[in-house]
This record gives sequence, structure tokens and C-alpha cells, in this order.
Amino acid sequence: MKLCVIHINAEKGSENYTKMIDGIFDGIKAPGTEITHRFARLKRAADTTYAYPYYINSLDVVHRFHEASEDGFDGIMVACSGDPGVIQARSVSRVPVVGPMAASMHWACEYGSRFGIVTTADRSWYEAVEMIVEANGLMRRCSGIRGIEIPSKEAFTRGFVEPAFVAAEIERQSRKLIEEGANSIVIASAGLSCIAAVAGLRQVADLEAPIFDVLSIGLKTLEMRVELTAKAGFPPVSRVGMGEYFQPADTARVKALFNPL
Repeated sequence: MKLCVIHINAEKGSENYTKMIDGIFDGIKAPGTEITHRFARLKRAADTTYAYPYYINSLDVVHRFHEASEDGFDGIMVACSGDPGVIQARSVSRVPVVGPMAASMHWACEYGSRFGIVTTADRSWYEAVEMIVEANGLMRRCSGIRGIEIPSKEAFTRGFVEPAFVAAEIERQSRKLIEEGANSIVIASAGLSCIAAVAGLRQVADLEAPIFDVLSIGLKTLEMRVELTAKAGFPPVSRVGMGEYFQPADTARVKALFNPL
């Protein structure tokens, strides 16, 4: 199957990060799965911790989703734990569209009654994560959210060179969440997920409590969605309600009307 992964920032400057993601995906993808990366135009990934650029950038992400759908990919996911543009993209996509955060939270519910979330040290992103949990109707299943105690600037520089350094902090916060009632952990950050996967952090070993990185769960969920559509005949999404298909002619009309980015 041919899958497309949409990134929330520009390709230039993301080369090493993309290679790390490819390394993670190569270890878990099904035989025959081909992955292509496409990118939004935002120059600074750090801007996505702020509400305004995140919102504006989501429109660009939706357009990348739409293009990938028209270009013959079997399924598409966004490489961001905020699931930007996923709901909107489903209304213009002919193929399954996956948000890795929603996929990971629902998957975590299969492993126990409650999950905890580890995320970055940024207050703004912490609050965004709370909104994502609420939007997915999972507040009752979420035991709590904890940010790591490493500033993002350090976590996403030194952490990519020394992943064990950040992975140890993710595990430390995971233990606290488990003590507070979580059965499993979801990492609400694509960057932290990448670091954890590279470091081999998949569980709190002595407790056998899983730690889910959203990139891995997002990819495997997308593969499953594609297979269910191709082999079992399920539609890419329910076309009732928010998933109602917006015809290509209407999409072109609206894009021209607003002259978007």
C-alpha cells in the first residue's frame, strides 16, 4: 500500500528528523508498505505551540491532505499529535485519514481502563492537549496529563542527539501517572514520540505498562484502516455528518474564493 505522511512544517531543515521517522517506520510497517513524506510551509516547527500559527498552518495541512488523496495514495496521516486538519481533510479525501493522537488514545483504551498523557513542558501545548482529549470524548478515560521537566528547546536539540536523556524523563513522568491511576501512557508530542521510539522506550518495564508513541500507533492504525477499506469494504470515513464528502468542484470553488495560503 502507498501511504502519505503529512508534516506540519517545511521540508528544508527537517531532513534529519524525517530520517529518524523513516527509521522508526521501517521497523514496524507491513511488507509492501511504501511511505512518502509531504510538508506544509511553516518554517519554524516551534510556532505550532502557539494558537494562531497552529490554526493558520492547519489549513495548509488540509490542502496537503487533499492533494495526497487526489494523487493516488491509499491512506494519509499527519505527523503531529495535535491531529491538525484531520476532521476537515476527511471531508475532501477519498481515502482513510488518520490523526495519530486520536488513534493512540483510543488504542490505549484497549490496554486498560485509564490512560495518562506525557507531553512537552509548554503550557500552551498542555492546554491544547486537554482540548484534544475533550474533543475525542475521552476525559473520563484520561487519568491525567504531565509535561516533562525539560524545556522544549533542550528536549528537541540535545534530545535528538542523546535520546536516552529525554526518554528517561518521559519514563519518570509515566511512572507518576501510573501511580496516579493510569494503566498505559500516550506521548502527546510527535517529537517526543520520535525520541522515545529511537531510545526503545515502549513500556515501563518493571510494571509492564505500555508507553505509546503516537507516530507508531498512527502508522499502524492507518495501515489497518486502508486494509479494512480495501478488503472488507468499509468506507474511508462515515459520510454522515462531519465526514460528508465535499465534491472536488466545490473544493476548487471555495479555494479560489478565499485564495488560501
